Amino acid sequence: MPPRLICCASTPTLELSSKLNLGDGVLDARAQGSWADDALISSTKDLAVMEGGLRWSVSPGLSFDVGKRVQRWGKGYAWSPVAMVERPKDANDPAASREGFVMASGEWTQTLSGPISAISVTGLLVPTDGNLNSDFGQTHDLNPAAKLYLLAWDTDVDVMWRAKGARPESFGVDFSRNISTALEIHGEWARTLGATRTTVSATGLTSSQQADVDSFLLGLRYLTQGEVTWIAEIYHNGSGYEQSEMAAYCQFLDAALATGAPAALLSKARSVAQSGYGRPNPARDYLYVKASVSEPFHWVYGAVSVTAMVNLNDRSYQIMPEISYTGFSNWELRSRLTRLRGSSRTEFFEKPSSDRLEVYARYFF
Repeated sequence: MPPRLICCASTPTLELSSKLNLGDGVLDARAQGSWADDALISSTKDLAVMEGGLRWSVSPGLSFDVGKRVQRWGKGYAWSPVAMVERPKDANDPAASREGFVMASGEWTQTLSGPISAISVTGLLVPTDGNLNSDFGQTHDLNPAAKLYLLAWDTDVDVMWRAKGARPESFGVDFSRNISTALEIHGEWARTLGATRTTVSATGLTSSQQADVDSFLLGLRYLTQGEVTWIAEIYHNGSGYEQSEMAAYCQFLDAALATGAPAALLSKARSVAQSGYGRPNPARDYLYVKASVSEPFHWVYGAVSVTAMVNLNDRSYQIMPEISYTGFSNWELRSRLTRLRGSSRTEFFEKPSSDRLEVYARYFF
């Protein structure tokens, strides 16, 4: 059984954004800096550019972009299997600000008459050389990718592709359709060719295999007559770990963190975590459900929500109620409680803490 931590943490974050219109061009930048202090870590992150660059509109349907960008591919809310050229979302806070990659892109858009009423083609390059976009890959590659968008028969459809380079070749498709004014359904599917997958045994023996993997997501968004918004998604992570593989990793981690364990074993545990086990949601199958309502009981500027995430393989789960208030000028106040439950050696049970209370205050100026 892992130790359960009760701690107080503070994480001040400063984010600055600006935009300059230059006729047919727009120059923008968004920078962020933060400082974290809790029982496990105390560190400062220098002010870094999260996103920014120059966008040039050649004509109403043609534009080019150079800079650091978050592409936001996919229709999923908590996860996006087709997000091939961006950092993954945090399913605990999908709307959180993310850092982009340096890239060059071009986009052509055209409206049409008939069942296909709009078409858009996006092409981009995400160069890597060991230093540039090092989180994307370490090899010297241009990493081209492309996306085709269609609005066909009142359905949004995207077809994506990423060439083999710093990462394996991948392709996929997504869709979104409004069944009624209250109900929307969406889905995604992606295949990665020759993906490397590393596993570890309970004794610390690691092995790697390459295989083609499929990931997919199916979800819906529903607004009730009482103004409650429901979001539900089922996610299959093709490169994720089976229940037995997660249990073996937890057993190995217990041994590596035990008192008197060799330093080399702890170092190996860190390496294994970076190979995939340390991802926010490393398992194979998940269910996500969120219910939210604005101004409940006529509480002006208030909002409440409850989110549940379940690992469908080991049946561990987390429940997260949240409350927010924006009634003060330029301020947003948020508080959420995360409760993690499960049996021994399951994903959510093995988190450092079983309960976590977070309070946020955000000021805009």
